[in-house]
Amino acid sequence: MFTRSLPMHGLGGMEVVAWDIAKGLRDEGCNIKVITTCTEELSGHHLIEGIDVYFIENIKSGKYSAKWWRESKRIFDQQFSHHCDTVFSVSSGAYGIINHRSEYPDTQFLIQVHGTAWGEFISKIKTRTLRGFLTSPKNLMWLCRDLLTYNKFDYIVGIGQQICADFKKWPYFSAIKSEKIKLISNGIDINLFKDSRKNTDEIKNKYQIPANKKVILTACRLHPQKGVYNCIQALNLLENKKDIIYLIAGDGSDEARLKALVNSFGAQDYIKFVGAKSRDELAEIASVSDIFLFLTDRIEGLPLNILEAAAVGLPIVLAEQVKIFSSDNIHLINPRDYATAAGKIAFLLSGTQREKVSYIPTEYTLNFAANKYKRLLTSE
Repeated sequence: MFTRSLPMHGLGGMEVVAWDIAKGLRDEGCNIKVITTCTEELSGHHLIEGIDVYFIENIKSGKYSAKWWRESKRIFDQQFSHHCDTVFSVSSGAYGIINHRSEYPDTQFLIQVHGTAWGEFISKIKTRTLRGFLTSPKNLMWLCRDLLTYNKFDYIVGIGQQICADFKKWPYFSAIKSEKIKLISNGIDINLFKDSRKNTDEIKNKYQIPANKKVILTACRLHPQKGVYNCIQALNLLENKKDIIYLIAGDGSDEARLKALVNSFGAQDYIKFVGAKSRDELAEIASVSDIFLFLTDRIEGLPLNILEAAAVGLPIVLAEQVKIFSSDNIHLINPRDYATAAGKIAFLLSGTQREKVSYIPTEYTLNFAANKYKRLLTSE
């Protein structure tokens, strides 16, 4: 497996998915090795949770670079190529060797696509921010590279319905061989994110959550495209703010702007930034929440946070462009229609307290996803 970053680098969706699938394939009996960039704490070879991970030294941590693609190929050739039957590229991780695949005639190549460059370009334009406009040409560069590279892989796996739908439209449909496209949805660990926890009072006390408040949760990177700005605007329209607390879990480049918005509304008493949380911590916070709110502006692949909320049994107020399974518990809203979003949140808060029951379909669980990858790669 080639990936530029893992949870050891930072807790992003791609990082979590890559590591979860690595562990899932390990549990399926696969002998998996991972090549990634170094971190401040980790370089060279390490055995982590039963998986061999090689952290390449002296390259940009968590970033694609010419040196990453060059060095990742060198490490692969030296240590892994002679006994490798599959190269698993997390996003563009294996672009350093795919152009040399003739050197590996007995190896099959799979790319796991988390989002399309064209979708990212459209998302940036929709945010209508200066930074979005200035960085969008980079996505067009990646689009050209992807269109030239995808067909060199044996399998092109989309991690959600949105990705596979994008591949059937311009500019991808005429450039990608449709028989190579496979859907294997992101899967989450339902042993971690679950609907039954008995120690709710203890958890609320641990995170200083008032026992008498209804809890609304958003967990994501604090980036302009992720729509936390929209969430704050919608909550500001609620009438009974004294009855709620809104927790924002995550960090990122948009944090200062979001905090300034909260301050301008005088909402510091009920809107709390709790910072980036580990998977275990996030699972605990979700278990004592009442609503999950995610009004993203992005064209998302398949957000893990939505799957996790569904596994816990939370009702979800979600941006309408996100493609997800149908459920009476998922309420799709125009992310910029703050009044409608506020009305839906108020309606959900006014309902009778109900027992949380997971409603995540089996195909969105980690065990299912890992098994589907194994069957694809072994033709079982």
